[in-house]
Amino acid sequence: MNTSHDDVVRRSFTAQVAIFDGPNSPFATRPQTTLSWLEPLSPEMVVLDVACGAGHAAELAASHVRQVVGVDLTRALLDLGAARLGEAGVGNVLLQEGNATSLPFVDDSFDLVFCRTALHHMVEPERAVEEMGRVCRPGGRVVVEDMTAPTAELRGTFDDLHRALDPSHAHVLLDTELAALLEQHVGPLAHGQHSTVSYPFSSPGVPDTIMGPLRAELAGGGQTGFQPAAEGDVVHVTFTNTAVHATKAPAARVE
Repeated sequence: MNTSHDDVVRRSFTAQVAIFDGPNSPFATRPQTTLSWLEPLSPEMVVLDVACGAGHAAELAASHVRQVVGVDLTRALLDLGAARLGEAGVGNVLLQEGNATSLPFVDDSFDLVFCRTALHHMVEPERAVEEMGRVCRPGGRVVVEDMTAPTAELRGTFDDLHRALDPSHAHVLLDTELAALLEQHVGPLAHGQHSTVSYPFSSPGVPDTIMGPLRAELAGGGQTGFQPAAEGDVVHVTFTNTAVHATKAPAARVE
């Protein structure tokens, strides 16, 4: 467990709490169809949301399953999530503080374990995936969706720019590496898909350490992996997310 980086994550997301709040939050305005990356869901399921933030994905899943438990490092996000879910009348989501690399649950606890767009904040993603596999019941699924690197060659530049934007960023995986992690630590792969998400970047909201390389790329300079596109004074960047499903192998029978 990397406690120093955990502290960086807590500080960073405590400072970002405002973007998780209110109906215009980018997490609240994701379309309902975003559950497609997680399905199938069923009413008897007990589900774990790892690095749940303020519980937006947990809330979407909650109406389709029996119980969702959300765990996150950042207390401020959990407090916001609890208040938000209470106001919405969502009664089957339980939020608690905890670390993805040392989940506070016994083996084989959940029918489905998922982690959305958080693995790149973890210094030890393999340990987190191993923990997700441990707490998933045999025959259940672990689903991880995360931002993935466009190419191995661009990964270093891509990571450096993300750290300049948010120091809690650790590193991204290639989509093949993400799939290999789940296959190794959980079991056979059941499904995989790619999607893209775009964000507007503009000065002075984004520092020159980010905007400079993006403008240079637009002018024909080196690639950053952010895939910038100019629309007037605003630069839009596009990232690829990869979702991978793995099924935990049934426990071996003891003769």
